[in-house]
Amino acid sequence: MELTPHINSIPAEPSFYTGPQSPNVFLVHDGGEGALIDSGFGDEKSVHTRVEFLRERSDVKVRRIVLTHHHFDHSSGASQLRAETGAEVVLHGEEVDFLQNWQAEVPQDFEVLKEQKELAERIEAFRKQAAEAGPDARVADGDTITVGGLTVEVLHTPGHTLGSVCLYLREEKALFTGDTALGLGTVAISPPPHGDMALYLQSLERLKGYDCAVMLPGHGQAVHDVRRKLQELIDHRLEREEQVLKLLADGKATPKAMLPAIYMELDRRIVPMALRQIEAHLAKLEAEGRVKRAGEEWALTG
Repeated sequence: MELTPHINSIPAEPSFYTGPQSPNVFLVHDGGEGALIDSGFGDEKSVHTRVEFLRERSDVKVRRIVLTHHHFDHSSGASQLRAETGAEVVLHGEEVDFLQNWQAEVPQDFEVLKEQKELAERIEAFRKQAAEAGPDARVADGDTITVGGLTVEVLHTPGHTLGSVCLYLREEKALFTGDTALGLGTVAISPPPHGDMALYLQSLERLKGYDCAVMLPGHGQAVHDVRRKLQELIDHRLEREEQVLKLLADGKATPKAMLPAIYMELDRRIVPMALRQIEAHLAKLEAEGRVKRAGEEWALTG
């Protein structure tokens, strides 16, 4: 699917259920050279679809696969796409340990209940595939990647994960945001060391400073009013923060006590993720000196 003369989306329907928004994979190309932004899932169906697309574009030599972050829905197809194209896999340095240590208990964007053994095995397999991606090279904030005559700037945007990056294609004024900013809904933010709400808000503010004609997120459709969308995401988090403070003032002293008031009629499969969101807000507020923790309970400092 052509989005601009230099950007294609390579959609695939994964065999693994991902909800309404499957992960996006983009091809940036110019002058016979190409770079993939993320790799999607490593299931056979997803990889086959993307490999076939690239084979049909035999005029484009893919030289890099740039992963926006380590989560397996964005990275587990990378090793197979590398084998097909010969491209090097590129990742921010702060993501490498999370990618490679696939057996560690690291929050992903999918929750597994104890009785969902088959799903747990599938996710473990995806994480192992992601670890096989390497990476071959590491990038840092401010690095640039050339694709033919195009320049892609790496923007370190911690928050969703601590090594998340966005990518700015200068010539197209296109911003690839991974899971830092979506066109529909919000992303999960965990408390440190796996995420950081304060850094997340700083990242969104930073992105507002770029001249963007289009935002291409890691899930969902393109966004054209980019600054407005980024401000919406900031406002949402600040409103949630005020809600947390009010609940503390009302005597709701733990994330579990706050949960029903913040997330009503919540599917039990995403309760752990919702609790981490609240914990991320509390961690930010604690760092700012606005709340304090005593054991399992929290209180206002004022």
